[in-house]
Amino acid sequence: MPLIPHAPRPGWPELATVLIAYLLLILVIALWLAQIPDGQAAWRGVAGMAANGVAGVVAFLVAFTVRIRDFRAFGFRAVARPWRLVGAAVGVVAFGLSFLIEGLYIQFVTEANTQADFQAAATGGMLSLLALLITGALLTPLGEELVFRGVIANALNRYGRWAGVAGSAAIFAAVHGPSVIFLNAFMVGLLVGVLFRRTASLWPGLVVHAVYNGLWLLYYAKP
Repeated sequence: MPLIPHAPRPGWPELATVLIAYLLLILVIALWLAQIPDGQAAWRGVAGMAANGVAGVVAFLVAFTVRIRDFRAFGFRAVARPWRLVGAAVGVVAFGLSFLIEGLYIQFVTEANTQADFQAAATGGMLSLLALLITGALLTPLGEELVFRGVIANALNRYGRWAGVAGSAAIFAAVHGPSVIFLNAFMVGLLVGVLFRRTASLWPGLVVHAVYNGLWLLYYAKP
């Protein structure tokens, strides 16, 4: 049962609005990124991360205007420090689990590298790496948590834990596309969805997402 069962919560109007707005923005971003030549892959990686984060924030603000104009209803709630520490620990665990997932995945599937632009940005020098960390470990997690937990998991939680946690994780994974990233995103979505359901706050999940993304981007930067 959600922590605050009688509090106002987004529903299908907000869920539909945020998904339509987010997917339309992602489509526009993909078309724009496709115009950037491979010789500027590092810039394309940073720009893609930044644009994704902005798309999430904008889509959330569009959904926010639909009915419930109260940020608390979307998970903007203070949470005790131990929950933030739990979020950091879960982010590290998720990073470790993703290696197990990818190790099993590549035993059965061979696919193109979908993270090449981010790897190029991570190895493109200190400024490039710093820009990637700011956009990929801060801005992107913020935008995605607003959309997928603040609105989508929030709306689905009224139908029970399976809908709220697994349903929102499945939508989160689907948006990341058909690759090993789908499986990693589903795993992260499950973990973050549980934290959101337990706390009714965006912040623990945002910490998970930031730590997970940050560790992967730093891993890409290794020699």
